[in-house]
Amino acid sequence: MNLSSLKLFSKSFSTSLSRQKASKKKRDKQLRYEPLEPRLALAAAGLVDVGAQPEGALSGKIVYTSGGHGITWNGSSWGFQRPLLLNMIEDLGNQDQMTFFADYAFNAGATVVPLRPVGHQPNEIILDNDDAEVTFSGAWSDSSAGIYFGDPGDVPYRFASTSATETAVATYRPNVTEEGFYPVYAWTRAGTDRASDQLYRVNHSGGSTEVTINHRMVGTGIIYLGTYHFEAGTAGSVEISNRSDDPGRVVIADMIRFGNGVGDLSFGGGVSGRDRVDELSLYWLQWHTEHSQGVPSSAHGTSHVSAPARYAAYMNQSGEGSLSDRVYVGYHSNAGGGSARGVLGLYNGNNTPSSATPNQFLLANLLGREINDDLVDQDGQFEHDFFDRTVVTLDRSDIEFGEINNSVIGGEFDATIVEVAFHDNQLDAELMRDADFRAAAARATVQGLVRYFNSVDGGATTIIMAPGKATGLRAETVGSGSVTVSWDAPSANTYNGDAATGYMVYGSTNGYGFDGGTFVAGGGTTTHTFNGLDLDEGPYYFKVVPVNAGGAAPDSEVVAANPNVGPKDVLIINGFDRLSRQQNPVLFGAQRVRPRDSNSYDYVVQVASAIEANSPGLVVDTTSNEALIAGNVQLADYAAVFWILGEESTDDHTFDPSEQSLVSNYLASGGQLFVSGSEIAWDLDSQNNGQAFFNNSLRANYLSDDANSYNVQGAAGSIFEGLSFSFDNGSQFYNVDFPDVIAPQGGATTALTYVGGSGGGAGIQYDSGGATKVVNVAFPFETITSESLRNDFMGRVLDFFNFDVELSDLEQILDNDDGPAVYSEAGSWTTSTSPGFNGGTYRFGVTGNPSAATWKFYAPFAGSGEIFVQYAAGSNRADNAVYHIDTGNGIEDVSINQKANDATWVSLGNYSFTAGSHEITLDAQASSGGSVVIADVVRVFIPVPSTETADFDEDGDIDGRDFLAWQRGFGKVSPVLADGDANGDDSVDGIDLGIWQDQYGTVPVVASLSSSLMVDQSTTISVAPVSYETDGEFTALAGIAQVSLPVQEVLQPTFASARGQAVDSVIDQNQPSEFVPLRNTSHDSLYSQLAKSSWQEVEEDEQALELAFEQLGSEFGHF
Repeated sequence: MNLSSLKLFSKSFSTSLSRQKASKKKRDKQLRYEPLEPRLALAAAGLVDVGAQPEGALSGKIVYTSGGHGITWNGSSWGFQRPLLLNMIEDLGNQDQMTFFADYAFNAGATVVPLRPVGHQPNEIILDNDDAEVTFSGAWSDSSAGIYFGDPGDVPYRFASTSATETAVATYRPNVTEEGFYPVYAWTRAGTDRASDQLYRVNHSGGSTEVTINHRMVGTGIIYLGTYHFEAGTAGSVEISNRSDDPGRVVIADMIRFGNGVGDLSFGGGVSGRDRVDELSLYWLQWHTEHSQGVPSSAHGTSHVSAPARYAAYMNQSGEGSLSDRVYVGYHSNAGGGSARGVLGLYNGNNTPSSATPNQFLLANLLGREINDDLVDQDGQFEHDFFDRTVVTLDRSDIEFGEINNSVIGGEFDATIVEVAFHDNQLDAELMRDADFRAAAARATVQGLVRYFNSVDGGATTIIMAPGKATGLRAETVGSGSVTVSWDAPSANTYNGDAATGYMVYGSTNGYGFDGGTFVAGGGTTTHTFNGLDLDEGPYYFKVVPVNAGGAAPDSEVVAANPNVGPKDVLIINGFDRLSRQQNPVLFGAQRVRPRDSNSYDYVVQVASAIEANSPGLVVDTTSNEALIAGNVQLADYAAVFWILGEESTDDHTFDPSEQSLVSNYLASGGQLFVSGSEIAWDLDSQNNGQAFFNNSLRANYLSDDANSYNVQGAAGSIFEGLSFSFDNGSQFYNVDFPDVIAPQGGATTALTYVGGSGGGAGIQYDSGGATKVVNVAFPFETITSESLRNDFMGRVLDFFNFDVELSDLEQILDNDDGPAVYSEAGSWTTSTSPGFNGGTYRFGVTGNPSAATWKFYAPFAGSGEIFVQYAAGSNRADNAVYHIDTGNGIEDVSINQKANDATWVSLGNYSFTAGSHEITLDAQASSGGSVVIADVVRVFIPVPSTETADFDEDGDIDGRDFLAWQRGFGKVSPVLADGDANGDDSVDGIDLGIWQDQYGTVPVVASLSSSLMVDQSTTISVAPVSYETDGEFTALAGIAQVSLPVQEVLQPTFASARGQAVDSVIDQNQPSEFVPLRNTSHDSLYSQLAKSSWQEVEEDEQALELAFEQLGSEFGHF
């Protein structure tokens, strides 16, 4: 490989460097103001800045909801109200079902008031109006009201008058310590003078989403604004705007909540220590009333049974609107001796007619009937058919249901409990552990509510059901900056909603936060082309949501495209469709139905971003496997195919017969395939659903179903040699609990092996010697837990497939929780009960004992880098904690004081590392000055050594002769290094001069790459030491007169690109045909001499040289 033409690409790796701490911030009582500022437009990247909550059949309706039961303090201990039975606990399943329903109702336009938290985000950030993180612009006034969220003595809340145009904004800006999806809530006091459309603008990682709430109808409690993705840091916010179509009213700024948090109420026996979502609704309500002023405890009472409906009645403002625009729905599951099945809607009145709300039977019957009929209509689509009940309601003769009793509701709204199915029946319990079943029950509930409101509001609510999900997605690059997104329209039927009348196509630059959406009119229009996308943004991500007057469908899967110029390089195929109960995460022995922890349908993000990190110039498209089967995409159009199979298995088919035929033909014609998934070998080879295809085309053989390990290392001599990493156990993406063990076949070789467990092969590589190549790995690529290692892995695959690969800076977080591929121990170590880095664990060893903790990493190139550690400091820690750092050039020892610098990054110093494997060892025996040493996390940062060089004459140093070479070559067509092209971009310009300025007086650096990334693997490259200017004078080099000028005069540490652009602009004005140095009348003769004379002649006049460089420093060095 010609190193002078190798381009190395450096990217920053964003890592959360602080320990998570979720709490209400201590408030700064001084209110802060800032001027209104326009948001940066996403339109510059080809996307839409602002979107809104969908409108639908439930727009203008208030939907109160709760999930029954939850972890409870019984007077002596914490526990669930219902037992673990058939792998589920009703207390938890009810909250899962409520979460599905909350989002379906939100997408139908409803204002959703959850009386138990939505989702499962354990972090929380709570911002009150007088917190330092809340700022105000425009005219706001302090309230003196006695009812508000906050502490005694706080500013109760602030208010601003409504305006047709936005003139006042309150901005709540959280410091998010861990990126992720956060439910967002508002606590705002209701009142008769409130705007009917108070505007909340949620600024998330994809853009902004606007939600309006009528606070004349509801308030003085938590209201759901939706769930959104936030990056770590302070980029996200919620704005409360005074823009309104309701003149003469006010908007209120009080409290905004991000996330749900962990239970912290104590009743004399300590806190539950569990996520708030697992606690019963009473505690969620009680927490907020205890942190409010003027809200009596009687608003929720002391009964966990009646608390949610009681508080809903407190929040409800019966003076605005009527009973026909609000409703309460509670969720439970049933028990009936093990044989009963099916759904029931509950109502009161058998014994005490006054206990029934006005239209309670109607509501219970409509919801029960809709759920029953819709699920029965889907027979054959679930693991078991749903039981078809003749009677779908229940009013018990022995009791009146307290949760929906009109004695606490006061006739303000109708209420029912949906008993979804029977948790003591094997078939029903398995259905309720199925995410698709839970979603179908939630959808049916919303459809039942549409029928209910139509009945009670005199037909004002039109019976139109939101459409079903879009399928068959694909994203194709059709030109520079242009991507066409295509999809299949959903079917319309009783359970899947009515036909779409249009589609919202959402775009994203990170795959998790999406923009405001582009509306595509017409239910039969199933394609849209985005133009003007920014090539510098990297991959774009898209999802499609069908819409009609009933509301919005659930999100589709996510597809990606990188709209670069050139031939079609890579096709990503999403073949991971499975979402079954066997994939559910487990809590307290019970399965939780949380789709993002099983299959989030967005794993194209990990694949596309890893490709971008290594080869940003590639053209990348995506398709669903269904679109491929339908013939909408052709494999032969692409140089390589990357196939995502996750935990796809026998029920959903990893490769069905048509896919096997397509892939076999593609490989036979010289295609290249990378495929990953944990059940491919099991499905195709073990279960004989494509044994010949697996053996002959995917070049592997099934050995066993479970490696019993989450840790992998590269095989010697393979493309992954030296690479060690872990894949997910459920803490990050989803639990890969049964990774296959495979062996190479048909000319393939072992590329990866498992560490620990049963060992054996985790991946193979195959090179036909011609065009055909295969990389087949037995775990999902997207679940590699380290982003930097995932990128490293992908770079090796791309290099194997002969794509140009640009190296990235090496930045790795090595955690003791990462397993033996990254972390190992010798001697005796103990796990602390306190949390470690990012909420994980940490280990401690006794000083003086023969114990050592070792973190391992692999450097794909040689270079100088820095090592950091983080630990929980304490008075009993060693103040002489000794680390041994294996640099490849020897062992370096360093010690630090672990009594200090708690939970912060502490540098162990800078070292020169060779390419290859390295270890960092904490030596307990050599440590002293305390009783224990802490082993938690290590951070490695090694920047890519730059191959930019201003040694244009290649004489081993960078001096004035090289400046003259740049002068002579400025503007030359097709330049080479000798002409002054320092960065190899085929242009000699001001940027190259900036590189010369930066490197003047140094010895050039050449990057050394690991052999796995070299085209010519026999090439040996040495690294010359780097010399940096660190004092106030230049270092004299042989044959060059020393110039005693301050470094900043010539080596100004500014960005070369900015400096170069400024130089170019000056040169363009001063040089019509050939380079003429910048003129200064007092130094014209010196510049003329410098431009026209040989360096040998100039260096003889040291004074002239000093004056010339002084002028260069002032005119070239400070742009």
